[in-house]
Amino acid sequence: MQKLRPSLPDIIFISVFIIALASGSQMLGIDSDLGRHLALGNYILDERIIPTRDMLSHTQAGFSRPPYEWLSQVIFAIAYRLLNLDGVILLTALALAITFALVYKYSSLRSDSPLPALLITFLVVGASIIHWLPRPHIITFLLLVIWIEALEKLANGELTKKLYVFPIIMLFWANLHGGFVFGILVWLAYLAGWLWDTLQGKSNRQIGKSLIIAGITSLMATVMTPDLWHNWDAVLNNKSAFILNRTVETMRPDLSDLSIFPYAFLLVLLFFFFVVNRKTVKASHVFLMIGFGTMSLLMARNIPLFALACAPILSRNAGDYLSRFKLWERINKRFAGFGEIATLSVWPIVAAIFAVVYFAAFNFKYERSFYQFDPTVFPVEATAYVQKHLLQGNMFNDFNWGGYLEYKLFPKNKVFLDSQSDFYGEHLIREYDQIIAANGDWVMLLDKYQVEWAIIPSQASLKQALQNKLNWDIVYQDAIATILRKP
Repeated sequence: MQKLRPSLPDIIFISVFIIALASGSQMLGIDSDLGRHLALGNYILDERIIPTRDMLSHTQAGFSRPPYEWLSQVIFAIAYRLLNLDGVILLTALALAITFALVYKYSSLRSDSPLPALLITFLVVGASIIHWLPRPHIITFLLLVIWIEALEKLANGELTKKLYVFPIIMLFWANLHGGFVFGILVWLAYLAGWLWDTLQGKSNRQIGKSLIIAGITSLMATVMTPDLWHNWDAVLNNKSAFILNRTVETMRPDLSDLSIFPYAFLLVLLFFFFVVNRKTVKASHVFLMIGFGTMSLLMARNIPLFALACAPILSRNAGDYLSRFKLWERINKRFAGFGEIATLSVWPIVAAIFAVVYFAAFNFKYERSFYQFDPTVFPVEATAYVQKHLLQGNMFNDFNWGGYLEYKLFPKNKVFLDSQSDFYGEHLIREYDQIIAANGDWVMLLDKYQVEWAIIPSQASLKQALQNKLNWDIVYQDAIATILRKP
């Protein structure tokens, strides 16, 4: 029974798992990107083909669209086929729970102080929760934590004989999500740290050689994808300030927002401990934190990545600083077994099985999933009308609804665009803005794209313009969405 008692990683796993499940409905109400991933994942499973060109829209049909998330899309589609949207939320919750259990484990090991590691882990949870969404980037959260720990071990001389680990991780990462680029940046930070130590006369040639081999083989692995090196083009393509400023997650974080407080506190703590421990701070950690700190200040969606990367480093530096105080030494000894990892960690498995059984029973009893796309956010009833009446021709749709429409209507109907704005480019996004606001050459643009019908918010300016100026017919209308058709 002593072996079966929950460890702190178990408790963190279960806590995060429950929080993520409780947030499932909210996750599905933020954006409809999940719909795009499910549409493509189901297509790959059905057709046994990984598309490298656009097949979701009629505006960019046939254009290069590198599938750098294809493996995640397949995994999400399998989860969906097993338990509908409940399966997707369960998968997301499991990925998050494993990620933060590992964050605590690595933080505790690096600091040898369970209490600071525990507090910092919960700060990291608070900082990252702003970007908990059922999308492939959740897998980058997990892989980033594993990747940094592997590089830390390599830099400490603990992994020099297992360099094959790095290209294997990167091979999966490059096919799961575009966040593999962050893995390469982390490697560069550790390489820069080794070069700095070399200049200071503190280098270890074997570690430097191992870092270079690990990095080169990992770089080679990033092009082992269905579209080869084009995944790099897709990930690094979005440089338009106009596009980046369209969504909150790609804007600079608002540091006055209360939800940003855990992130801001992490920044302050990191700066403080780097200053007080300046003589013992590793150069690689400084480069790593400057890089992730800068990226998080430039783009809000990078905040979770900064938080995850800083946890073990911050825990180690906090432990080093606190060890100077005799009172802390007594406290640390008292809690020496507090963070001990159980011999047999069954509680996360029990929690996951219980959740699967519950949602499976719910699906069987009610013949629907517990989690649903929010009908007050997305055109749920309007889309059902399209499915029933089989509307034909090119559609015009709201930007934020693109993924949901792909989820429900692909392949019978193709969208005007979806929220993967970097793929559609600034020119098309500006044309979309003209049409939805009924400004400028909006009539000419509808003709240009041969639009036959539109599904738009009922409050959009375009609705009245289509009725009054072009005599389009309203064929469906509710409080959320209106469908108009060209006469």
